[in-house]
Amino acid sequence: MLTLTHIADTHLGHRQYGLKQREDDMVSTTRAAFREMVEEHETDAILLPGDLFHSRDLRPKVLDQAEQELSRLPDDVPVLVSRGNHDENLTPREVTWLNYLHRRGHIVFLKADLEADPETARFDPYDPSDPGDYAGFYDIEVEECDGPVRVFGLQWRGARTRQALQQVANGIEAANAEHGEPAATVLLAHFGMEDEVPTLGGTVTHGELRDVKEHVDYLALGHIHKRYEAADWIYNPGSPEAHNTREGRHDWEHGYCSIALSSNGNEAEDAVEYEVDHHSTKRRPYYQVEFDVTSYDSPSELKTGFQEHVRGEQSNIDEYCQKEAFTANGNPRAPIIDLRFTGTLQFSRGDFRTDELAEWLKDECDALYVQVNTGIRTADVQQLISEIDEEEVFQDGRLNTNALEHRVFETIAKESIYDDHAEDVADVLGNAHQMAQAEEAVEDIRDSVSSARQELFPELTGNIVLDIDEDPFSDTDPDEETESGDEEPSREVSDEAEVVQQ
Repeated sequence: MLTLTHIADTHLGHRQYGLKQREDDMVSTTRAAFREMVEEHETDAILLPGDLFHSRDLRPKVLDQAEQELSRLPDDVPVLVSRGNHDENLTPREVTWLNYLHRRGHIVFLKADLEADPETARFDPYDPSDPGDYAGFYDIEVEECDGPVRVFGLQWRGARTRQALQQVANGIEAANAEHGEPAATVLLAHFGMEDEVPTLGGTVTHGELRDVKEHVDYLALGHIHKRYEAADWIYNPGSPEAHNTREGRHDWEHGYCSIALSSNGNEAEDAVEYEVDHHSTKRRPYYQVEFDVTSYDSPSELKTGFQEHVRGEQSNIDEYCQKEAFTANGNPRAPIIDLRFTGTLQFSRGDFRTDELAEWLKDECDALYVQVNTGIRTADVQQLISEIDEEEVFQDGRLNTNALEHRVFETIAKESIYDDHAEDVADVLGNAHQMAQAEEAVEDIRDSVSSARQELFPELTGNIVLDIDEDPFSDTDPDEETESGDEEPSREVSDEAEVVQQ
């Protein structure tokens, strides 16, 4: 009768790890998903609840790519979009790129008017003859039913989501009373559900959706990049691409949903039934290589053992990358490898050249990128913990965590290339930890560490690339800086330092 497709978090423009190939992946994966939706599922509309773009400050090329991909879709297949936290923050501009695409007819931008009434959101219908800057809801007519399938949109609200949900529940009820009851109701929204990713925070409970559930048949979510379903009415398809090594694990599913709606011939409520299927997207593979350093007494022994370990893992890597989800035109894509060192290092941390090992691994496995994560202790740090001076870290019988942290950070620094500034490095690490505990903004923590590093090690500051957006005001086109990504950034940035925003 009617088919909808649901995709989220396409993050067009995300140049992950500073690589042009990853920005291209975002486009090609979205294009392939759109094509499947139209050709295989014959979708009547595409639902996209947030984070169409990776940043609200778009380079011209990214906007042009988005318009090209949207223009490929049939004219009778509307793309219904709500706003995510990457599309626009909580202090919106007068005009955004979603407004622009809406005006151009590439998308239908759906959002709730939450300002007019603190109790009830205002939802105005989409008018193709006068689309304006956005609409509140979009009706998809269904011949077999007395009413349409009505799609509403709720924009990203962050910590204010709970209040907005009550307004939305009241607003949907008011809109249906004014414009007629629909056969079925869909709500696009961008937030996370409790217990899906416990470390994310700021999620919504099922109890807080109770009033919304009375009026909504299908809650189309985005924001968390992992597929999940709940209570037979809440669906999140997972981002088409993985955006960090955690999301690249095998237990994180990525893709889109197809929703087949049909009439059950009943004039009573629930006259429309729907069946939801999940489809994996064609994407770049992530593969984890873990290596325990404990049993090696010297850098040369470790290097030999590491190379033997990787060669033994090669067949597993090849087999994994040949899975259908990771192939393009039948050919496997070069993987991103999550390289994790574990255990206790028996020699100086300064002699542990992870960059050289990562470069060898990249060449050996024909990888696109190697992300290094070093979760090891040195023997000296382990000895420090076992022989810690109680008088130094205990005051009046209570643990002085700041003193303990400083000793550990200083010892770690002495076992690295920062030996000459171990005391200063310990101060920087301690300050960053305190900022994180105080839940200060990630950007502020990053700037604090970057500033300190520039002061202490000006000769090294050119070797670090963080996974952040390019300067939107730069006169330099990043595409001209490297040729097909031949020159890649340093790999001395771990998952702990990577800026990850859902």
